[in-house]
Amino acid sequence: MEFYTISTARSYFYLLIAVVPVSNSNSGTGSILSNSVAGAIMGLLTVTSAASFGTLIFSGDLAPFMPFGIGLLLFSSVIISAVVTALSSYPAIVATIAEVTVPIFSLIVRQIVAAMPDASIEQKLMTVIATLVINSFATGIIFLGLGWFKLGSFVRFIPYPVVGGFLAGIGALLFTAAFQSVSGLSLQPFSLAAFFQPNVLLQWLPGALFAAAMFVLPQRIKSVLVYPGIILGSVALFYAALALTGTSIAQAVQNGWLLSSVPAGGLYRFASVEALQQANWSVIVQQIPTLAALWLISAIALLLHANGIELIASRDLDLNRELKAAGVASLIAGIGGGIGGFPSAGENALSYQLGARGRSVGWIVAAICLAMVLGGASLLSLFPKFILVGMPLLITIEFFNEWLYEAWFRFARADYAIILLIVITTVTVGFLQAIGVGLAAAIVLFVINYSRLTVTRRISTGTYHHSNVLRTSEELEILESQGEQAFIVELQGLIFFGTANKLLNQVRDRINNDRLPPVSYVLLDFRLVSGLDASAVLSFAKLKQVAHQKQVHLIYTHLSASAKQRLEQGDCLDEYNPLCHLFSDLDRGLEWYEQQILQQHQPLMEDQSQSPKAALSAYLKADFSDPNQVDRLMNCLEICQLDEDEYLFHQGDPFDGLYFVASGQVSVVVKLRSEQTKRIRTYTIGNTIGEMGLYRQTVRMASVVADKPSTLYFLSTATFDRLEDTDPMLASSVHRFIVALLAERLQHREKELNYLLESFEE
Repeated sequence: MEFYTISTARSYFYLLIAVVPVSNSNSGTGSILSNSVAGAIMGLLTVTSAASFGTLIFSGDLAPFMPFGIGLLLFSSVIISAVVTALSSYPAIVATIAEVTVPIFSLIVRQIVAAMPDASIEQKLMTVIATLVINSFATGIIFLGLGWFKLGSFVRFIPYPVVGGFLAGIGALLFTAAFQSVSGLSLQPFSLAAFFQPNVLLQWLPGALFAAAMFVLPQRIKSVLVYPGIILGSVALFYAALALTGTSIAQAVQNGWLLSSVPAGGLYRFASVEALQQANWSVIVQQIPTLAALWLISAIALLLHANGIELIASRDLDLNRELKAAGVASLIAGIGGGIGGFPSAGENALSYQLGARGRSVGWIVAAICLAMVLGGASLLSLFPKFILVGMPLLITIEFFNEWLYEAWFRFARADYAIILLIVITTVTVGFLQAIGVGLAAAIVLFVINYSRLTVTRRISTGTYHHSNVLRTSEELEILESQGEQAFIVELQGLIFFGTANKLLNQVRDRINNDRLPPVSYVLLDFRLVSGLDASAVLSFAKLKQVAHQKQVHLIYTHLSASAKQRLEQGDCLDEYNPLCHLFSDLDRGLEWYEQQILQQHQPLMEDQSQSPKAALSAYLKADFSDPNQVDRLMNCLEICQLDEDEYLFHQGDPFDGLYFVASGQVSVVVKLRSEQTKRIRTYTIGNTIGEMGLYRQTVRMASVVADKPSTLYFLSTATFDRLEDTDPMLASSVHRFIVALLAERLQHREKELNYLLESFEE
């Protein structure tokens, strides 16, 4: 659960409380009862949370408007629950005010009040409401935009420790906001004595005990009724204590134990138009950076909660649809001056365990909140204030438990340090600065960690790593003996300054290593490279200088268009530089390098004075166990002339015999589903094609096409069958030749495989 949800430790419990049997029937009385029970319990929790959050946001100078603020949040809860229930892809969804946004709203309100010291209390209130309206509209537009452009998965790109640090920092803000709502308490540094003043102590200590009970008891009492039971039991104990001490309601209000100045009738009043007219817009503009951070956190929280709900309900949610639903809810709530919200994984886990399976749950929650908005003022005035202090303290405990305690065991120390850094910065400097510090720290940590990785997937030499051109035994011996001249580096991942510099040092060390044979060719394969950063170009420019000084050929293969453009802009590639070469893939690059080696050590590979038949005869005599049989074999072969790009046979044609390449070059290609062709093998003079055609009665698995004008000789299956009857000695020599040829090829493949396995083990 910890990898997807941000609803803290309470969410873990919500996923486990299945011991109280509640009917999960999808129809009939059981379904109605389950949805009704779930809706009633979730409605009670939603009302309690809205009242608690209203107390936090509308505190300090705005404390006289606390009932109005609570009504505003209850109105928001009505809109959020109704709209999301109607539009969500999950029928039994429960959507409420997002708890992670509340401390930031509280911070914004305090900043607005502090920025308007000489303004009237009414203008401060109107500025706050106007800010909430602007925020709701901006959040709604952002959510709708993310959903419309199907960007619901973007949250996966946010570093998880940064998310955890934000949430732990929000827990610290909730803690501060909770105690700021305690009347008579000063949060000035070194004023611990103020916490233990009798009247102050009786306000926050019961709240702390309530939060502890809400955190501890559900982990030990496995019942879905534990949360509402604690709330109702706390209210009952409070009034029992008042009765036992002979304290009147008026005295409790005076002592700050109950909410005061709660007007009769409805709690909500439409004030959006009035607020937009009277607001101090210069102060609102100053809040844009904090609001922007709030928008980012809201998007992250929504998508993480949605992922949690998917696991809870064992079904996929349309994340883009959930974004749109939350966006619409935020826009409608903004019209009435309220705030947005979205489904919470914790609340939905509890609702699911209560048996909720239909949309009626969300409607019941909305109805309960609406009833409180219209006629719950008198009931709210009797609500103990310590519960409103205890609820944010509960969230603080849960956030700290998950992101400061449990994170110690789940995260690497560097990741945990980021979480701790964000929390400390939040407490000492500010939340907005903490976001910047957290993101900067995550970026630095990413760069450090990524720089430790290598972009080198595999390093090899020409001794074992060959092209798909099938060489003769003599040519293979030359390539293997001179293979150390080629330093082959297969690259992978993102290449930026740090990793490119490591690559530069790696190649430079090999070139300058006097204890190994000198390197004349460096092949860099970019097939698995995901990106080439502009900062990496400098390293490749230095590599070009090193290659020029040592007269080493640089061979670039499989460069993407963007990587090629960057290297060209950095003057790393020069088409007029005889030491710089580009090829479409590593196979073509290896083929070119091999040709250079063979031309140096075997300049007369193909004697132009010889006829193709004589040249082929010479090659076969070198490999036949009885060279005298070659002349007789040549008389049995049929000549086949191919022009460039002409096909010898096509994929799917029947096997009909064996071909010997006498001059030129042909390639085996296969046709892919994309209608493109891929080279599998290339054959030059002296090589054979289709050995299995003499033994298997099946179809060709690939096509053969001439790379240049070529001459081949053909031994048909019918001719070979006739030889076995009329000239068994010649047929036996052909058999031994094919067996030796296949064994030699297998031996070379085995060497390549062993080298590949050893390189991966290293």
